[in-house]
Amino acid sequence: MKELRTHRLILRAWEPSDASFLLDLESRMETMRYLGPGATLMTTMEEALASIGRRRAVRGAGQGIWAVARRDTGRLVGNLLCKPMSEEMQRAIGIGFEQRPSEIGWHLHPEAQGQGCATEAARAVLGYANQANADQPVFAIVDPRNEASQKICDRLGLQRFGRTRGYASAEHLVYVAPSARRQPMGLR
Repeated sequence: MKELRTHRLILRAWEPSDASFLLDLESRMETMRYLGPGATLMTTMEEALASIGRRRAVRGAGQGIWAVARRDTGRLVGNLLCKPMSEEMQRAIGIGFEQRPSEIGWHLHPEAQGQGCATEAARAVLGYANQANADQPVFAIVDPRNEASQKICDRLGLQRFGRTRGYASAEHLVYVAPSARRQPMGLR
């Protein structure tokens, strides 16, 4: 997976040494509450290490699951992903593509929220995804109660695509990253 750098951040592969941070991040309801009705809180180091293994396995053109760290200190602040969208979600939002779309998402430690880190990291990943595969559409699936992520989508220039109940039967907003070469059917 490609390491990405922004003015303030480094997006890199998760390492086993990051397990304590990941456990802290994903054991908090305030961090996990918008990640879907099926999201569970992490409770053990073993779960954190297993999750890191799964994150490291996500690879593809313009895809990955990155640990987000501050450039100046190396301190971890969160998680950002751009991964293949499940076929179930593709059906739920009613899209048909020749190439499988990606889903972008983020969650940050409460101490790092509200500082623009999610927007900065997501912008870098969207640029990487576009450079690696401009024909592959990128979507964000957002809980409608998550106003912070809706604002991030707006700052990133993502376009509202619609709504779905296809993610664990709960309503979610669907955004798509604009690109002349990767508009899903119905948006051109």
